[in-house]
Amino acid sequence: MPDPVKICFLADRHHLFDDRIYWKMAVPLVLKGFEVYYFLIGNKNSSGITKEGVNYKIWKAKTFSRNQWINFLIKRLNPNNNYRKLFEEASALKADIYHFHDLWINRIGVKLKNLGHRPVVFYDAREPYAEDYMSYGKKVMALPTRIFAYWVDRWEKKQAMNYDLVIANESLVQQNFARIIGKERSVVLFNYSDRYLNMNHDKDQVKEYDLIYSGTITRLRGAMNTLKAVKIIQNEIPNLKCLFIGTYYPDSLKDEMNSFLKQNCLEKNVVLHEAVPYQEIGYYYSRSKIGLLILERVKTYEISMPIKLFDYMTFGLPIIGSNFGHINSYITEDNCGITVDPSDPVEVAGAIIRLLKDEKLYSMLSKNARKAADSKYNWENEFQKLLGYYQKALNER
Repeated sequence: MPDPVKICFLADRHHLFDDRIYWKMAVPLVLKGFEVYYFLIGNKNSSGITKEGVNYKIWKAKTFSRNQWINFLIKRLNPNNNYRKLFEEASALKADIYHFHDLWINRIGVKLKNLGHRPVVFYDAREPYAEDYMSYGKKVMALPTRIFAYWVDRWEKKQAMNYDLVIANESLVQQNFARIIGKERSVVLFNYSDRYLNMNHDKDQVKEYDLIYSGTITRLRGAMNTLKAVKIIQNEIPNLKCLFIGTYYPDSLKDEMNSFLKQNCLEKNVVLHEAVPYQEIGYYYSRSKIGLLILERVKTYEISMPIKLFDYMTFGLPIIGSNFGHINSYITEDNCGITVDPSDPVEVAGAIIRLLKDEKLYSMLSKNARKAADSKYNWENEFQKLLGYYQKALNER
């Protein structure tokens, strides 16, 4: 490769210290001698160089209306938006490789590909976006949402035809792109756990929490059903301790959860913790017994692959997970947890009680989880694939 190769990551839905972009891609690339930049739309204006050596610039996201849909439309129709600034800064950089994440960066993806210095452009298609819109759309907006989701899917695939490579983090999204742009230009880099997560954390630490729910905390991801299950379990295991740690969405959800805890005398059983930096989450995994992944059965969760699945495995946490999609497949294949109907708190509670009371079963599932993570689900292998894709695209350039 040319020396030094200049790589620019772009995003508008992920923060600076995102696990996949920053810790798994940008930082290891710096250690390999690449010159790495990360431009993103976030919650404040900021720029500089991180202590790991990543150059960054953040533009504060603009809000034009309190109404979610009106704000969404104005941000995309307004010509004086952050995407224009993002493109101007990225194009001035004259990077060898532009690697962007998130759907709406496609607005400038083709323009980046058409720059005069002929850069390589990769699109990291991290989510099934059309299915996201259909899953989260309100019933009163069902038809407009479906029409919009259909348009988004067509537009995304059309833009993708211009790029050197589309990267998915699970096979179904990759296959959808492959049907349009070909198998040779669509690949999978699984979002497995990496070594940074395990630094300075003892996997055999004394367990403070019986349950951990980590990640974005929403209704569809099982927040309220988890609380209902804890209420059921409290009768049999009064000292049960459950930790929620992550970002609550919407903001009002945390207040609703606190009200539920007070009404049901569960304040001593449940801890509602805010999100912590990526390097610190291992501290909480190492102090927990069981990982929760009880996502509701909606279209997007039938396709998406939560990284928490592999994080839990890395720390030997047996998983209580949804009985469909990738969650069900991995838990079943590796025999590292129990699958349940995520909408049934009674079934969820029964699985938790069974794991906490059956030491032999718990030990077996825990060992299976660690074995699977150590032998199969390793980010190092995925990172080497990424280096190979960069090399191939630069050679072709």
